[in-house]
Amino acid sequence: MFLAEELKTYLYWIHERECIRVKKEEERLTPPWTQDEILKEFKFCQVFRNDDRTSRWYIKNIRNPLENEEEVFMATVIFRWFNLIQTGETLIKHNLHIDWDPILADKNIREQDQWITGAYVIKSPDGLDKLQGIITCINFMWERKESILKEANKKINSMQDMWLYIKSFPFQGPFMAYEIVTDLSFTKFGKQATDRLTWANAGPGAMRGLNRLTGRPLDYKKRSHDWVSEMQELYKICSQELHPQIFNSNRHPFELREIEGGLCEFDKYSRILKGQGRTRSKYEYK
Repeated sequence: MFLAEELKTYLYWIHERECIRVKKEEERLTPPWTQDEILKEFKFCQVFRNDDRTSRWYIKNIRNPLENEEEVFMATVIFRWFNLIQTGETLIKHNLHIDWDPILADKNIREQDQWITGAYVIKSPDGLDKLQGIITCINFMWERKESILKEANKKINSMQDMWLYIKSFPFQGPFMAYEIVTDLSFTKFGKQATDRLTWANAGPGAMRGLNRLTGRPLDYKKRSHDWVSEMQELYKICSQELHPQIFNSNRHPFELREIEGGLCEFDKYSRILKGQGRTRSKYEYK
């Protein structure tokens, strides 16, 4: 199913990217942590989503303290709608992740030099600035919090069902709903999910990654295509080919989410490797 040379590059990217993290964080070596010129120069997400900087902040400050509480659902929705540590700190400072107040949120977040992430596009209602737009979206869900929690508790056994439910709300697109579902999968709203190894939402980057692996045109993106089966097949290969310290890490579970995220980064890596373009973010050594 997969082209041998492309699969080799995909597996290499996972191994080399995780080796960089180990050398930097665990062995505390001085940079550069790789001889790969692309990985030296450009910024790539971690192999495990839980290792990304913003996710680490969320885990420490929101997920872990609230993982067994009802409040974790809306706290996660509120934070990921901004997905910026600076805004998260403001939310925590004024307890807005637990006790949402749109007036207080506008007043304090507006004082920041940046309100939302630049990592992905966040859609909001027309006619409002981005902050007021997001606040309006959060208000819509907050006002329906009790019914939302009641319904969400019925979907804790399936990440896919939870994703479908969350993305039914205004301006909750497939990408952001999947970010929230992934977060919730480590809380009372998803720990019991039975499809964490069998389902993932293939975003545009993951689709391009699968297209590279299968030799399809890079712009092929039919939603009706069975992207999930291809990710499941790739998961089986990773279970056999990746080093046990990666696939069987005692730090984080290697799930279909890691396959989906890795495909996006593999596509970025391949684009640079083959001279098909660049990625906008360069790594800043500090």
